[in-house]
Amino acid sequence: MHADQLGNDAFTVQCPVCRATQAARPVCRRCNADLTLFTRVQASSRAARRRLAEAVAAGDHAAQARLRDYLHWLHG
Repeated sequence: MHADQLGNDAFTVQCPVCRATQAARPVCRRCNADLTLFTRVQASSRAARRRLAEAVAAGDHAAQARLRDYLHWLHG
């Protein structure tokens, strides 16, 4: 699973089925796999990592623990 942030909302993903790299979209351009859930998980992960960085900068240990637990749950 690969996601790179290009801008605020634009990012690329690698299709987990055929490995085609593409802009995040609901359907893979090559194999037509449904990527809706995959892109939502990637977006949630990016947002949680951004909030974690903000919590670290602010010294908010409770938020850091909560976000680390969430990211661990999300990614296994």
